[in-house]
Amino acid sequence: MRELLGSSRGTTMVEFALIVPVLLLLLFGILDLGRALNAYVTMSNASREGARYAMLHPTAAPSAIASEVARRAVPLDSDKLKVTATYWDGSAFQAWPPPPGSPSPRPVPVRVEACYPWSAVTFLIGQYFPGSSPCPGGSTSGSATFRTASTMEARW
Repeated sequence: MRELLGSSRGTTMVEFALIVPVLLLLLFGILDLGRALNAYVTMSNASREGARYAMLHPTAAPSAIASEVARRAVPLDSDKLKVTATYWDGSAFQAWPPPPGSPSPRPVPVRVEACYPWSAVTFLIGQYFPGSSPCPGGSTSGSATFRTASTMEARW
């Protein structure tokens, strides 16, 4: 009996069993934060490229701008991605496309907004991304809604 009480053979296994869940939660939390950062940076770059495309192609259809943004947001699910293109008419942003006519002598701001619902895999990280309003015309799924907008000046 004394030999069993003085033995430490099972101690390592018990310590391992206590530490593994914490380490796995930490690992998955870090991976989840990386996913969130990747989604946000991808959305930001995609909306910037969409604004550039709209600036260079003033007669493009809204669907062409949306497909350019979706093409630049490759790792994300393009079905969940919502894109809105607008231009400044002097008093407010109006829906794309601008009316045909002669080129404007002054710069015209062009804005492309992108919206993407993102969900965390881990509960721990999901708590830090509180639910927000869904994308226009989108579902309420996802623990966070990433919204990015880029504005560029165009001369038409």
